[in-house]
Amino acid sequence: MTKQLELQRPRLLTEVVGERIREAIVKGDLQLGEQVSEAQLAALMGVSKTPVREALVRLQGQGLVQIHPQRGTFVFRLSPEEVSHLCRFRVMVETEALRAAMASERARLIKGFRQCVKEMKGAEAAQDLPALARIDMAFHWNMFEACPSQYVVSAYELLRSQLTALRYRSPITNAVKSHQVLVDAVGDGDVEAACALLTEHILDNEPRYRAACELG
Repeated sequence: MTKQLELQRPRLLTEVVGERIREAIVKGDLQLGEQVSEAQLAALMGVSKTPVREALVRLQGQGLVQIHPQRGTFVFRLSPEEVSHLCRFRVMVETEALRAAMASERARLIKGFRQCVKEMKGAEAAQDLPALARIDMAFHWNMFEACPSQYVVSAYELLRSQLTALRYRSPITNAVKSHQVLVDAVGDGDVEAACALLTEHILDNEPRYRAACELG
């Protein structure tokens, strides 16, 4: 069968609009807690309100917006208690992913970790905070790429979008040091030490995430 007969699925307008809005939320063009207007977004992007409305419904499923009938649509904002719950849920999911990844694909995990730390060094030297946020997200995603359990990966997807938005608003400034110790523990094969370091690392972020939600 010739490949010339294969059809390339066109990207739906809703998907394109959703990506644009998601990027605006994650990178801070839309503030946490800010009310968003379907009409204004449609006008800015040169589309009708229908794909914007559909995109916002999808983004609500990712936790990035909250849609309230009669009140409107708002970018998510977490209370201090919700930030605490997010961090503790993240501890449970990431430590389980780390354990599974170290048991099944430790070499792959170490390779991904080391590449991210190498990139972090360059971003730190350049004081490129958006790059640090992006690389930080990639570092932690390595655990899920090497994790054999799709249930664990699916659990992380529940918080991944909100976590990305919070990371961009509060990038860690000592990224190399705080991640290198984890790489070393994984390299030594010390599962318990690695999980303890990961737990400490995640919980240390809680004050910064709370501050990000307060600022919007």
